[in-house]
Amino acid sequence: MRAQFLKSCVSVAVLAAATMAAPAFAADKPAAPAAAKAEEDTLSTIVVTASTGDRSKLNSSVSVSSVSADVINNFRPQSQAELFRLLPGLQSPGTGGPGGNANIAVRGLPVATGGATFVQMQEDGLPTVLYGDIQFGNNDYWTHFGPTDERVEAIRGGTTSTLASQAPGAVINYISKTSKSEGGYAELEKGVNYDYTKVKFLASGIINDTTYYNVGGYVDVGHGPLHAGYNVSKSYQIKGNVTKEFADDKGYLRMFFKLADTQEPDYNASLASGTITGGTGAGGKVTGLKPYATFDGRKQSGGYSLNNREFYYVDVDGTRKQQQMNGITTKAKSIQLQLHYNVSDGLKLDDNFRYTSMSGGFASPFFSADPTAGVIGSTVNGSAVATVRYANGPNAGALYTNPYINTNVDVYTRIRDIGSFVNDLKLSGKYDIGGGMKASVQAGWFFMSQRIAMDWHVQKTYSEAAGNNPSMVNLYNAAGALLTANGIAGYGNNWGDCCARTYDYTFTDNAPYLNVTLDGDKFQFDASIRHDINNGSGTGQKSTGTAYNYAVTQVNPATGTTVTTQIPYFLPDAPAEVLNYTKATTSWSVGALYKPADNTSVFIRASRGARFNADRMSFNGYFNKDGTLNSTTGAAAVADYVNQYEIGLKNRGDLAGGRYTVELTVFKSNFNITTYELNPVKCAPAAACIVANKYKTTGFEFFGTYKNGGFNFMANATYNKSKKQPSGTATFAPSDGIPDFSYTLAANYNVSQMASLGMNVTGQTSSLDGNGLKYPGSAVFGANFTVNPAKNLQLGVNIYNLFNTFALQGPGNNVVTSNGANSVFNVTNAAGRTVTGSIKFNF
Repeated sequence: MRAQFLKSCVSVAVLAAATMAAPAFAADKPAAPAAAKAEEDTLSTIVVTASTGDRSKLNSSVSVSSVSADVINNFRPQSQAELFRLLPGLQSPGTGGPGGNANIAVRGLPVATGGATFVQMQEDGLPTVLYGDIQFGNNDYWTHFGPTDERVEAIRGGTTSTLASQAPGAVINYISKTSKSEGGYAELEKGVNYDYTKVKFLASGIINDTTYYNVGGYVDVGHGPLHAGYNVSKSYQIKGNVTKEFADDKGYLRMFFKLADTQEPDYNASLASGTITGGTGAGGKVTGLKPYATFDGRKQSGGYSLNNREFYYVDVDGTRKQQQMNGITTKAKSIQLQLHYNVSDGLKLDDNFRYTSMSGGFASPFFSADPTAGVIGSTVNGSAVATVRYANGPNAGALYTNPYINTNVDVYTRIRDIGSFVNDLKLSGKYDIGGGMKASVQAGWFFMSQRIAMDWHVQKTYSEAAGNNPSMVNLYNAAGALLTANGIAGYGNNWGDCCARTYDYTFTDNAPYLNVTLDGDKFQFDASIRHDINNGSGTGQKSTGTAYNYAVTQVNPATGTTVTTQIPYFLPDAPAEVLNYTKATTSWSVGALYKPADNTSVFIRASRGARFNADRMSFNGYFNKDGTLNSTTGAAAVADYVNQYEIGLKNRGDLAGGRYTVELTVFKSNFNITTYELNPVKCAPAAACIVANKYKTTGFEFFGTYKNGGFNFMANATYNKSKKQPSGTATFAPSDGIPDFSYTLAANYNVSQMASLGMNVTGQTSSLDGNGLKYPGSAVFGANFTVNPAKNLQLGVNIYNLFNTFALQGPGNNVVTSNGANSVFNVTNAAGRTVTGSIKFNF
């Protein structure tokens, strides 16, 4: 595997070096945004994300890359997070499953707690949610790549600080097909070695000379690639747009709509065995990782078990209810209007508006194994644990002899409302100021109102540390009395009294912004500024720490008798915490670009951006009784600032009979963050803590393409040295969970009009856990093949993880037992070999 990795790195380096020596070719006229395709020169594509919207990539002094729908479909990402591995600068694990909940870092700026702290996801230029790290509502829940998406574009750093909100790290924009065309397709995908079915469609048409539409969607159902015991995927989504062009090329009015009802799994960990040398802290190393005997995370789903398909929780009113273990669910209805109007030759008006009604849920089985011997003898519900027995399944009532037991939580978070209203209005003008110079001015106002209404239920749970329909396990005291009910030892109390909570907040962001660009023949200078006025309002409640008891009547599986067991629970019974504050921040970005040749540009940029902490501010003493910010801790924790510095090179040309593009950016960043952390592993011995760290990173990102006849190649690579300085320490140490180097390569060859084949690989070098222990890097290979046996008919096969590699790709790895060559770990790994067949009819 190491040899394959080195070979991949050499290939990237050779391509980059060749581009510097290759002759340039004539500049192309920039293509319209809706017309970008995989085979076109990507540097000619107009940048529409967190930008002025009127310059190609080559002529933009920002680091921006995009991948087409064809590349994405051939790569076949297992989640939205894994899709982002096609884009440089983003450290995205891709192991969390199609439901989402991934920790998405950018340019080595790590995720201190969870979600995508400095990354915003957009659909057609507007955010789906205002904050990327909403607790149990991360931004990768709400967007799913579908047939109407033409490409995904990502801009890192630069004007993300000033031309977008809450996203100083990166903006990832799903851009719809809006072209004027007729036709479409219907496609059936079917799992070959796993239970999964998906039907997709796309239809485009012309209503009249000035009106046209694009509409598409999908429906899926199945047990998924990790062979859950029931249908964990059960979703549909329909998206579309209708465009009305104005007479005399005055512009257009475009309406987007979306209807989605999704249910997809969230995978979080599995068990592995391997060797530890050099200790479990800094300087230690893990080698020889392989799946644990009872849990192969490549093909087993752990908690999505027939024995845990439903679980109980105590609701905010004290009643005991049952919830399906259905992963991450979303319901969304949205309507979006885009107006583009040319007021005059040099003045244009753009308005982008969306209303979204959105809700959902998070019902997921977290996995984290501990030694069973550590549970026996511990105190649970007032008694010492003497024995552990199976609670259900084929061994119900028998003694549990597995040396490891899953002690993590069954979570149910009801997302009552996470809807939003957003509008981005801007006026742009271009002026000839003489001396061969032109000036562009863009002034705008962004407004978004984001509601976050949820209640949390975190059940203290025990289950079998296995992957194939694991059973729940019960704990007993020395007298043989049950201490649990079907594996649950408590309702709403898994992380102490922090997390039995309910709240209803509204956060608004008003942000005027201004961008000025001076454009000469060979150079360009731009400066932009943004003033975000953030307001938080609403109320929330958490537990007082008072433990109530619920009398659960159950059958003791060990004796067959009916017994009553007192199970403790917490309620959100504390006095309401009020939010009623306003905080403003100012962000800026300054950049310059120089074109030494028509096909080469270099740029330099400095930026300072801010993002607000929203719901993560709750219940930590940050607010006064009237809801205003505490003048010390609250004022400091409400916003985080990121400083970034970049130097970039973009080049295109001819090479060996084909055409290439290259984008290379060197960056340096630093930021401070203050936020709330639930994970007791990071905060021991406390049940929860405040993270107040400093971070800094340096590195580079590379994106290149090459086309020669029927051959298409794409490569990206990110190198960074990320370091953190935890609060109370004097020095920086390497950040955990962030590999130094990550890469993705994808190649496709059209053998003829009848067939095509492709290969891809995504990988990374080693990374550290929170204690500094080094875990090995990995590479996951994929393959795709299509054949056209008849006109308009295409048959395809796509293979993910071709070599069935046990590949670690994300953070969250930790040691269960340190025992040299017989050590055991909790790890986050990629799914194993997954073969999918398809039949597609084009019309």
